[in-house]
Amino acid sequence: AAQQRPTLTPADYGRFERLLGSSLHPDGTWLAQPITRVDESRELRVHRTDGTGEPMIFEHASSPGFSADGRWLAFSQGVSEEEREAANGPVRNRLGLVDLVAGTDTVLVPMSSFAFRDDGAWLAVRGFPVADSVGADLMVMRPGTTEMILVGNVDAYAWQDEGSRLAFTRKTAWGSANGVAILDPETGIVRTLDNADADYTGLRWDDRSNRLAVFRSREVEEIEEDAVDVLVWDDALAGGAPQVLVGSGRAGLGDHVRVTDFSPIAFHQDGRVVSIGVRAGTPVEGEAESDDGDASGATDADAPGADAPDDVDPANVQVWHWDDDEILRAQEWSASRDARATHRALWHRSDDRVVVLGTDYDEGVILVDDARLALVPDYDPYAFDRRFGSGEADWYRVDVATGERTLLASGVDGFPSIAPAGGWAILWDGTDFEAIDLASGTRVAVDPSGDVDWERRWQDYDYPGARPSYGVAGWSEDGRTAWLNTLHDVWELDVASGAVRRVTDGAARGLQYRMTQVEPDPTGTPGVADGERLWFSVRDLNTKALGWSRMDGDRVEDLLLEDASLSQLRRAENAEVYTFVRQRWDDSPDVFATDDDFDDMTQVTETNPFQADFAWGRNELLSYTTDAGYELDAILTYPANFEEGRQYPLILYQYEQLSNGLHAYALPSERTYYDYQTWSQRGYFVLRPDIVYEPGRPGPSALDAVNHALDAAIATGHVDPDGMGLIGHSWGGYQAAYLPTRTNRFAASVAGAAITDFISFMGAVHWNGGLPETGHWETGQARMARPAWDDLDGHLESSPVNFMQDLETPVLLMHGDADGVVDFRQGLEYYNYARRAGKPVVMLVYPGADHGLSDESQQVDYHRRILEWFDHHLKGEPAASWITDGESWQEREARIGG
Repeated sequence: AAQQRPTLTPADYGRFERLLGSSLHPDGTWLAQPITRVDESRELRVHRTDGTGEPMIFEHASSPGFSADGRWLAFSQGVSEEEREAANGPVRNRLGLVDLVAGTDTVLVPMSSFAFRDDGAWLAVRGFPVADSVGADLMVMRPGTTEMILVGNVDAYAWQDEGSRLAFTRKTAWGSANGVAILDPETGIVRTLDNADADYTGLRWDDRSNRLAVFRSREVEEIEEDAVDVLVWDDALAGGAPQVLVGSGRAGLGDHVRVTDFSPIAFHQDGRVVSIGVRAGTPVEGEAESDDGDASGATDADAPGADAPDDVDPANVQVWHWDDDEILRAQEWSASRDARATHRALWHRSDDRVVVLGTDYDEGVILVDDARLALVPDYDPYAFDRRFGSGEADWYRVDVATGERTLLASGVDGFPSIAPAGGWAILWDGTDFEAIDLASGTRVAVDPSGDVDWERRWQDYDYPGARPSYGVAGWSEDGRTAWLNTLHDVWELDVASGAVRRVTDGAARGLQYRMTQVEPDPTGTPGVADGERLWFSVRDLNTKALGWSRMDGDRVEDLLLEDASLSQLRRAENAEVYTFVRQRWDDSPDVFATDDDFDDMTQVTETNPFQADFAWGRNELLSYTTDAGYELDAILTYPANFEEGRQYPLILYQYEQLSNGLHAYALPSERTYYDYQTWSQRGYFVLRPDIVYEPGRPGPSALDAVNHALDAAIATGHVDPDGMGLIGHSWGGYQAAYLPTRTNRFAASVAGAAITDFISFMGAVHWNGGLPETGHWETGQARMARPAWDDLDGHLESSPVNFMQDLETPVLLMHGDADGVVDFRQGLEYYNYARRAGKPVVMLVYPGADHGLSDESQQVDYHRRILEWFDHHLKGEPAASWITDGESWQEREARIGG
């Protein structure tokens, strides 16, 4: 009966829904869930997590947030796309407000942002400025009452953490009224803390105190750029004069060095130490000492034959030097970011002393133990190797009082994992973990017996070079205990002794345990408190089932394990209510709520209920073993209209390892040009295999895996072996261009943004970011291990254009002519080689498109042409004229109205 249902058509796609990030009520009683649809409409649905009642629905709404007291929900209320297009001027979103107790809602003022006070009693709502030179109106209201305070020209605002005051900065048309102030909403009193004809930025409250800081701009005569002073009030509620760090020309900063607002203010050690960013300024003419002459004062301009300075204009030329650590394009790409890079510095407020910790802008100083010490990497000894993919550095401990550095470890690949308390760090040396006492430098071997295999297996990390570990899973708050990962399990480490013990039993059961947080720490460095329960995500490595477990004491309890994709587990702030998202290929993602023991689960949302009106496919996991000996998996998606006893064409989509996506739901959309759901609905099997690569042999490795995956699919008896197609993009596009030159098993192929020539592409540059391909080539995704001159045969063996004479499969190429990752000329090479050899290759070129298509018309066009290509070559349907005859320039101009 299910197969009598119709399959989807493009007219059905628009109403399909996807979940966005939800907000959970502090007591767990409500869930605010924004959704978007394929047609780009959106709405906000507010559900009771116990599943009772109908949801409240707000069309065109987004960005929900609950008040801490749980009574109010605020959100951003937009308009329909039709209203937006019909408007003569800018369309402003407005504040939506829901009283969850009374069950009423209203839409209020135009709003650019909102924020509840920490206790939820007051709500600040900022409007829109009338010009960039001024701030906007700020409305501070007590929801449910008529109490409201209006403040004008507000540029930025911030509520106290665990406090009652609102700080804000003013930006006015006349400048002299600019300043920083605090508002007590209970009394309506505004206290101005400082004002000047300056810009005030970087507003920052200290956590759980009345301490407040802000940057204030200042002009500096000696340099071209402005600096900023740092103003700190230890008790902003009491007012008074701030302590001021003058932003330039003071001891500790150095000549022409200035404090900037490019890095945020951070408080440490109960406010006694403040972290800031400093940067060298550009000396005004005459300020800098000349450093371009010799002792006699002669300069290059005095050299024989030197032109007078005004003879010609400066040439627009670029000098690309072989010994540049960053090639010129990389410098150009990052110029705006580099112009805002800063050195980390600490202002010791007790003796008004500044210590600059960084010496290079790319060092990345890490403050440890609330800024009582710091760690910094030195990349200089490895500069040459880092140009080509190495990640090594020497790590130093920095004395925050003096800036003095002490070497901790040499040749470390990657970053250390540092305990929240700052006493210890764990390093990976390529084969083993090592713990380092950061105070003394004492080193402790982890797992001194060497019984545990920490190194990632080749199948999980098939790149040449040093082998990484499975990582450090977490730390205790006191830093005495850490947790480490192996392939299957989590191990507990006593840091001081190096002894480890297994806390999960994944290896014995074919499961993989990983620590997870149900209450993520916004600092990103959470520690497990003494007695706190550990939570684990669980994956069955054989079936791809997912779930969660929890450790109480020494016992790990499995809570949930399902043949589904489970994600986004979190706990309500004030209650033992948990939510998570569940999905399968045939079951749209939805949010579920449960109790502490996962005994009582309730489906909260219901997306895409109309899916039941249509035929739908299913996913099956296939297993196969490659000639290289790897045991791999592939996802086989069945046609939506599958009938037992028939054979169907197959589209193989490949990109490295894909089988962990077995349970992922796929929306149909014409803007998603590689759309598995659409292909299934059109009557195709879709095969997505895992591929593991051997060093220096990416092409043959892909052929090995793909051939065995095809064999497994054909063995089901449902696949037409004469109707199989291949498709991929970027690295997958490379394989879609290469494999048809080595096998005739495919009736057609589609290669998007494909690498086609392994000799020329090694010398290419990712124009987006300025990444030279050489590093990416040897130790990155290409996995060639050696440069072309050291392994010419290997490069030719994996190069698609090298076997053009053997190509018999029709290949459709797609490139954007502004591709900044895979140069468009790679497609041209393949096209020209094929044209000369008389091989069936068609190339689609999308003007102005980068590595992926972002323009809707181009996305839909490519989506439809893929279907036309496969429908003809795999199903035998009549060919579109562009397939048989191409399209002349004049026909193209007529089609697009040019």
